[in-house]
Amino acid sequence: MSLLSKQQIESRLADYFGRKFCCLTNRGTTALTAALHALGKPAGATTLFPAVMCSIPVFSAKFAGGRPEFADVDLTDGNFSLPDVDRVLAERAGEVGAVVPVHMFGQPEKMEELQTLCDKHGAALIEDGALSMGARHKGRPVGRFGAMSCLSFVRKMLPLEMGGAVLTDDTLLNKRVRAFVEDLPPPPPNQRERTEAAMKEFHTLTGRVAANGWKDTALFRPYEKTFAELFLSRTVEEDWKDSVVLDELAALEDVVKARRARAEVYETVLTHPRLPSLEHGESCFFAYPVRLTDVGVESFLEFADAEGFSYRRIAYPDVHKVFGSSRPDGAFPNARILEKELMGLAVDDDQPVSSFWEYAQDFLKIFERYLEEGTWRAPDSWEGKLERRMGT
Repeated sequence: MSLLSKQQIESRLADYFGRKFCCLTNRGTTALTAALHALGKPAGATTLFPAVMCSIPVFSAKFAGGRPEFADVDLTDGNFSLPDVDRVLAERAGEVGAVVPVHMFGQPEKMEELQTLCDKHGAALIEDGALSMGARHKGRPVGRFGAMSCLSFVRKMLPLEMGGAVLTDDTLLNKRVRAFVEDLPPPPPNQRERTEAAMKEFHTLTGRVAANGWKDTALFRPYEKTFAELFLSRTVEEDWKDSVVLDELAALEDVVKARRARAEVYETVLTHPRLPSLEHGESCFFAYPVRLTDVGVESFLEFADAEGFSYRRIAYPDVHKVFGSSRPDGAFPNARILEKELMGLAVDDDQPVSSFWEYAQDFLKIFERYLEEGTWRAPDSWEGKLERRMGT
């Protein structure tokens, strides 16, 4: 438990990530909103996100007075498709203020290539490190790249109930971020409970709208105001006096090692040619990413449940339709594939490594049985099921 002041915690975090400045926030979405606001881009400026991600952080673009747009993802790692990023930046020359990589499942983006594209097209690179704290890219920690990096401590790699941060080396950006955060209102009553309920409601609604062919997207509109009121609030010294964020950060290297040991079990057991893993060489393993090639994960999970085996799917949907992308649906073929076929397997470090051998072997056995049954060849209605799962 920390007995340090808020300012001292910020200093320790900045040192850990090799940054000059750190500004603490109440959550990651607030951090990303503050970072986008600090760029000082004109109202309506575009922020570019990968099409496959949690939808909640995307609201930060709207909170900052801009609009979100999306690029397709790469099937090899679930991160940005660099050719599509280049395409969007070229098509919207001068309109894109920021590009936000999310390091899917903890696997770092190709940061140098992304930075080159951002420099080429005049966009800022802002990391969303919510899923990737503890990962390193070419020896440097995630959180060290781009004009700014945003962290979330809420039930991600740090298992806390509050907190986020903006990291930067730029004095002016730090000043703007801090001014924005300090000007936010105090938290509303029952913030945590109301936020959790609203997020579940939103994910469930998204699943229903998706299953209905995206005809009712107007139902999403009230959530921008709802989430802004629930998410965007300041923290004070008292909020941090008993924080264990630095204790959790100190333990993070061991946590990542433990997660890698569990990931190695999956890698050893799941050798079926239709169960390839996504790239994960530098990952902190928020989850172990496996693709069920040409198989709908939701259909497989229903089959597994009927066979008496229950598996938790950690994954994110294609969110471009949620926010009304101006690009055609055909611009996101890989995102559609990964929403259907990608599954993150749990690598919880609170479970012994030995338990993962049986878990992985059962998974492989059930998958092979599923293929033998042939039900996967039937038309698979999967749209909206992942979103509804996120709402439970």
